[in-house]
Parts: sequence; C-alpha cells; structure tokens
Amino acid sequence: MRWALFIGRSVLDVSALVEDFPGPDGKVRALANDVIPGGSALNAAVTFAHLGGTASLATSLGAAGPMRAHLTSDLSARNVTVHDICDDPDYEIPLSTVVSTRSLGTRMIVNGAGDDCESVSSRNDLILAGADLIQLDQYERHFVAAHGAALRAFEGPIILDAGGWKDWSPDFLRLADIPIVSEVFCPDGASAFAGMCAELGISRWAMTRGERGVVWYDRGDEGEIPALPIDAVDTMGAGDIFHGAFCHTFLEGGSFIEALNAANQIAGRSCAHVGTRSWMDA
Repeated sequence: MRWALFIGRSVLDVSALVEDFPGPDGKVRALANDVIPGGSALNAAVTFAHLGGTASLATSLGAAGPMRAHLTSDLSARNVTVHDICDDPDYEIPLSTVVSTRSLGTRMIVNGAGDDCESVSSRNDLILAGADLIQLDQYERHFVAAHGAALRAFEGPIILDAGGWKDWSPDFLRLADIPIVSEVFCPDGASAFAGMCAELGISRWAMTRGERGVVWYDRGDEGEIPALPIDAVDTMGAGDIFHGAFCHTFLEGGSFIEALNAANQIAGRSCAHVGTRSWMDA
C-alpha cells in the first residue's frame, strides 16, 4: 500500500448550502449545514485514504479543546494519521466559512483570521521516514522553511497544490517536482506559468481551469483534458479532491496523464454532491 505525506494547514469549515447567494443585508435559509474539518492538504489526505492509500497529515493542531478533538476524531475515522507540528500551546485551529449555491454550483469562502503556526517542531524524521510522495499546499510555511534541507533530500516526488499566488510561492515552487496549480495562481495564463517552470527546471506541471478543464505539460509533450460534463451542485473542495486522487493514481503506477485524467474524473463527480465528503459515502 502506497504512503503519502500531506503537509498543510487544517481548518474547521462552517459550511452552508443555499439555493442562491443572498443580496446585501439579505437572508436566506440553508438547504444543508455542516461543521467539518477542511483545508487543502487535509481534504487531499482524506481522499487519498478513501481511495485505498496510507495517508499522513502534518499540520498544526495547537491548543487542546473541542475543535482539536473534533478534527482528530474525524480524521481517525477516515484513516488519516495526524502529526501535530505546532509547538505553540496557544495556537488555535482556524475557522473557515463556506457558502455554496446549488443553482450555480459556486461557493464563497471566508478564510479564518489566524496565520500559520510560527513555533514549529523539528520533524526531519517524519519527512525522511520513507513516504512514497509528499504534497505541499503553500501553508505551514514556517514548518516548510525550517525543513527545506530534508525536503530537498527526500527521494520521492514532491507535489505542489497551489491556489492563489502568495508572497512565498516561489519558495514552494523551488521545492516541487510536479506543481499542479489553479489558473488564478498565474493570471497571465498557462504560457506564463510554463515559462516560470522552465526557468526552475520543472519538466512536469498542470493547471486546472474549472469548466475549461486541465492544461498539462510533460517533458516536452503538452495537451488538455476537458472538464467532466456534470450538473454541479457544490464545488467545495474539488481542487483538494483532485490532488488527493492524482497522488493516489500516480503512486499506483499510473502515468502522469493517467493520474490527471483519474483526478479530473473523481473531482468532477464530487461536485455532484454536497460538501467534501458525501461523494465518498454515496
């Protein structure tokens, strides 16, 4: 069984599914509500484990309490092993507010006010413990910076999940073997991102573009994968699910393109369900 280590920030998503977004000062009744652990790396790890892999998550948990207990209990039930990398006892798991619309299949996200934990533990042992793959998500940047040498010494592939561009994005790109980014990461488009990767010596990358599918480059070859035609109910976490599915298929012996295709199919199907987990239980 393949083992992947996911490194990134965990949050608690306070989610609501509505028919349409309310206007200014408006109110609307939710069709569904939930409070569920979330975050790019966390959702990818849950997906990886659901598909049959062994998933570990390195993330900041901080202070003991109901939020930490809820998160760790949920991940244990989903067969994800959690490693707390934060040494700050006052750190609190951020709350994220997510409102999704059934009519449009879109969502609005308000990220928590908290920042990454700055007082991090030394876990070179975890990074070099023999995982087949590591995925980074641009969060837990203090931990990643402190373990740069161990990450560069890691012998397996390092996958980067990158949404929007951040001040520290170049540092994460330099660690990545295969960056899979959202189109908002590079607003100038795939050609500009291709140039960025070429300068860094990155020979494989992909860019997800929502309804316009996926653009990919693989050691001189390039192409596109169309989006799965589906009536989207909720796109929450679709990118995270894409990454978890990609990592699983890639490690199971699929080619880069086969893994992208499988991820595209699984992430697309997840959008026909509410939230980040109901597709797994359907």
